[in-house]
Amino acid sequence: MSVRTRRILFYLLFFLFLIIGSTLIAYSLGIKFDLKTLSLEKTGGIYLKSEPPDTYIFLNGKQVENQSGFLQSGTLIDNLEKGEYRILLQADGRFDWEKNVAIKPSLVEVFDSVILVPKKDPEPAGGPATKFYIINQILALEKDGEIFANDAKLIGTKIEDLAQNGSIVTYNDRNKNYYLANIFEFNSSLNINTLFNNLKESRLGLPGAVPVIKVLFHPFNYKKIIVQSRGALYNLDTSRLDIEQIAENVKDFRVNGEEVVFYDEEAIYRYNLIFRNKSKLADLKQDEGKSRIGFEIDSAGRVITLFNNGELVILINNDDRLVIANKVRLFSDSSDGRFIAFVDYDGPLYAYRIDKGKYIKLITDINEEILEIKWYKDNKHLFVRTANGLYFTEVDDNLPLNTVKLASDVTQFDYESDAGTLYFGTPAGIFKLEI
Repeated sequence: MSVRTRRILFYLLFFLFLIIGSTLIAYSLGIKFDLKTLSLEKTGGIYLKSEPPDTYIFLNGKQVENQSGFLQSGTLIDNLEKGEYRILLQADGRFDWEKNVAIKPSLVEVFDSVILVPKKDPEPAGGPATKFYIINQILALEKDGEIFANDAKLIGTKIEDLAQNGSIVTYNDRNKNYYLANIFEFNSSLNINTLFNNLKESRLGLPGAVPVIKVLFHPFNYKKIIVQSRGALYNLDTSRLDIEQIAENVKDFRVNGEEVVFYDEEAIYRYNLIFRNKSKLADLKQDEGKSRIGFEIDSAGRVITLFNNGELVILINNDDRLVIANKVRLFSDSSDGRFIAFVDYDGPLYAYRIDKGKYIKLITDINEEILEIKWYKDNKHLFVRTANGLYFTEVDDNLPLNTVKLASDVTQFDYESDAGTLYFGTPAGIFKLEI
């Protein structure tokens, strides 16, 4: 081979290397040559992660390889030109999941909480009941003015609170007394009213029997209870037989983490159960004349209040407040403290992203009055109950929203996230569904 031939071959290989290398680099950067415009265009992609992971994936009707496996969770469909795409996921024995996706250059649209709801009949979990509660997959029932748990009858007519260790606070609407019992030790019970009034007089020097109007478990010590009377709020230790007064003139309270959050006529307060100190959270004087019909504490410690005029407000600290909406009928906050789902008086269902100040109007196929909403364990889906059914839907601003009707004639439901089990009551009984 002559020197000239070798030189020509060298330059040809060099230019070929430049072309192929540049193409590979451009491809890796999401850039491809558009034959229609004869120009370089940046591309985008779609990332999918589903439950179950072994699904069939279709992009605009053509099947795409599912990349989920032992070393990779999820599938990345990359190098997609700008435009509209339709994604379809299918799995045996499950409802389809589909979505319209607008691809933009240099962006990957992420769907990392795709749930394909199973198509299966729910399992019977119990007979008909007026109301039920679930704790560690054990049902506690209210039926015909009586309470049943673990196949045993408990004292009282209503369930007020349940603890993880099986302790239960009940109420008897005939004698107006509260009781402390345990669903695993149903032969013993404690009259809270009697103990409270005895300790109030012997330990605090406050004579006279007063009615108890609310009892909840201490948030981290189930041998203690928080008791509200008509005059004050107390922390009562049923083991050491001790009591302390937290505050006077309390209207209502909640427990959360290490705190009791309560309000009176003038303000909302926090009381730290470890350090035993009280601090004012927010002034309520500007809300004079408005009554509270909803009052919750989210995982970030913010107080979410719904007033009777439909105003939904987040109270933070030092009188900082954020008005979310002004015609709200009901709401539910997510366990991660990022979202509040709420329903307006005129019907629409919304999700508000707290950290981004973003509203998402959830356009579902639910055309009935919504009675109750609760968050699924991933905080990206909702259970929605109406008068005629129970639904499972997404929280997403990409349409369509995948909404599945789970059951009909549901009167109550609860979701045990640790076990991934949905319980719901109908006139025929109580049923459960793994989801």
